[in-house]
Amino acid sequence: MVHRAGIIGTGFGADVHAPILLAHPCYELVALSSIRTGRAQIISDKLNIMYAFDDWKRMINEANLDLVIIATNPTLHMEITLYAINSGVNVLCEKPPALNYHQVSEMQNVASKQNRIVAMNFEWRYLPERQAIKKLLENNEIGELFHVDWSEAWPLWPNIKDEPFSWQWELDKGGGMLGAVGSHMIDALYHWVGPFSENIHGFTKNHVNMRKHELGYKPTDGDDSFFISGEFKHGGTFNLQFITASIARKPRIEIFGSKGTLILEGRELRIATHRNKDYSLVDLERSIDSSSFPSNIRGYVHSQWMLYNDLSAALYGQVKGNLPNLNDAAIVQDIMDQIRKLN
Repeated sequence: MVHRAGIIGTGFGADVHAPILLAHPCYELVALSSIRTGRAQIISDKLNIMYAFDDWKRMINEANLDLVIIATNPTLHMEITLYAINSGVNVLCEKPPALNYHQVSEMQNVASKQNRIVAMNFEWRYLPERQAIKKLLENNEIGELFHVDWSEAWPLWPNIKDEPFSWQWELDKGGGMLGAVGSHMIDALYHWVGPFSENIHGFTKNHVNMRKHELGYKPTDGDDSFFISGEFKHGGTFNLQFITASIARKPRIEIFGSKGTLILEGRELRIATHRNKDYSLVDLERSIDSSSFPSNIRGYVHSQWMLYNDLSAALYGQVKGNLPNLNDAAIVQDIMDQIRKLN
């Protein structure tokens, strides 16, 4: 038996979720919805999806779904989630989880009462290198955690000035890189290490205050850089930074412990310990073959596929510890809210 799925959103939802769901043996993608009139029909015809809707409520009511994927801007995440679970439909929601912690808390309350699954699409948990980090930390390979230093530099400058204006750069619509990328980074730390202490500091930065718009240029307040530091409840500290750059370099994560150090640079994970002080490569799980997918989404395929595996199992009542849920979403949203308040 496969799960009947529908997608709300014809951006990331149509570009990434749809091709992967269409290929995944556990799902039947039967419906697509867009708030832009006619858009869902065009894409559904192209991808051979059975139903197309301009009204997401009609899709939930009429398509006989087991699962709805919410890939809209965050202003709609809570409304759609509540409507879906009250209609008896399970949910996979894109990040950032919502506009604020209060909304995520309401999603938690209703989901628990209706006994529905609401998973969060923190798919990067499933990258082989991140799964390896989790196992090494759980196995105490580097001992007591001292510090995690994580730095990303993306070549957004100066291109973002001339990108078409969208909600992704509007703060009141859930835009900004803290939500887009920072949510994944915060979730990864929580997934690897556990709860955060109350000692969290940070701020966001917007280097581009005007962005291209159909009427010229429009002011925008979505952050393009952020900086977060804090402590874990069980000891150890962390520092996260996401930097708008003109020239990129590989993401770098350094994890320092009492018995050793882990360094992830790009997709290459190395470890050094008191037993072997020379850094050596860590063997990683082999990624699934993504060559049949469009080249622009191949980087998503493994992690998204593995998340869909765990979600399918959860829909059958099996507990999957890697599957991100609303409790994880609430923790991530709370940290993001704290950082925005500190600005």
